[in-house]
Amino acid sequence: MMIRAAFAALAFASTAYAALFPPTTSGHSTGSGQAQAKDSAQEREGRGALAILRRDGLLFPFASFNRDSWQVTWPIDVEQVKVPTTLQAIPEKWWGTRAPEQWRVRLMAGEERTIAPMAPQLFSIFCSRRLGLRTDYKAAQPPPGGVTNPYPKDGFAMTGNVPVEPIESMDPSSPDWQTLTLALTKEFERTEAVTVNGVKIRTGWRHPLPDEFRSKFPVRMESWYRSPTDNPDWKVSYVELVRQYPPGPEDQGCGLETLVSGWVHLQNGGVRKTTLRGKITYCDRVGATYMLPFGRIRPKDRWYWVFQLSGWEDEWYDVALVGANEVRHVIEVRAGNRMCF
Repeated sequence: MMIRAAFAALAFASTAYAALFPPTTSGHSTGSGQAQAKDSAQEREGRGALAILRRDGLLFPFASFNRDSWQVTWPIDVEQVKVPTTLQAIPEKWWGTRAPEQWRVRLMAGEERTIAPMAPQLFSIFCSRRLGLRTDYKAAQPPPGGVTNPYPKDGFAMTGNVPVEPIESMDPSSPDWQTLTLALTKEFERTEAVTVNGVKIRTGWRHPLPDEFRSKFPVRMESWYRSPTDNPDWKVSYVELVRQYPPGPEDQGCGLETLVSGWVHLQNGGVRKTTLRGKITYCDRVGATYMLPFGRIRPKDRWYWVFQLSGWEDEWYDVALVGANEVRHVIEVRAGNRMCF
């Protein structure tokens, strides 16, 4: 049987079809005093910081924004900084905005509330030590006992007053679910072929099932997240699909699987563009990555998705610009991983 750890070390193969767009920059008005005051108000309304809310009440700030300009100001590597013991001792530049007295929280079920930070606190994500904020948040469900990774998230938090909109989680029982699955089958097979060939080139491993035999097994969509765009004819989705194969004689009852995930641009319900990546693994899915969407915001002119990507091995927090013709990651923070040294 193939060593599964080798699969965990393999990178995703990609088939990307999106064009690259240059980042936008923000400017200040140079007109009358009234125009400058208006611009200043708009800047205040379009500024803030983002943080992940864990079920144990810890916040982990990971990004700040000034309209359509994004940056990571909170320290990720605590080994490189002096860890403060009080809120007042936190350097102002770490916030990326005004030091917050409260955070607005959007819970996974859509409820919004405010919570207050109490003190800095060190914690672990997999093998990585991180600096968070202890808060007065009390979860409806009890936190898990022992070491749990990925740790349950109850939502995400923001400073400032930019509204938060939901990312729609589609219903598997809806007619559109099967329609999109069938529409993506050819792209799935193309991505699977590219991924299998990439594994062969890097490791010499050959898939035990030929292409024509693999195509006999159905593609199943496991997750589908969707949002509108500024163009009413276009919607953007993130999907997670799988094709499962029966175990071989040396697979110990756990057969191979092909996982494909990525972005799908739909125009009037039809697939117009995809950016997909594939992963070959076994049924235990070592190396698989899954999205947990938190919400989307529009600090100025563009919409951004806020989400987590995580699996058995690591955890990322992302912000992506999502438009009718593009998806571009503007923040990617690797929060922790299982590689302990």
